[in-house]
Amino acid sequence: MREERVTTEDLRKKFKNNFDLCNFAIQVGRNEIMKNPQTTLRNILDTVEEKESEK
Repeated sequence: MREERVTTEDLRKKFKNNFDLCNFAIQVGRNEIMKNPQTTLRNILDTVEEKESEK
């Protein structure tokens, strides 16, 4: 099974600017690590998708 890759362009479409992206990424990373030190990139990307659907 081929692993899905996220590009910079994919991320730019989800946030108004890089500052919002960075703040969100830091927040998500902290929360995920606190909940589960074994978290994966897929978990974090799922959270990004949830944020997009809230708009």
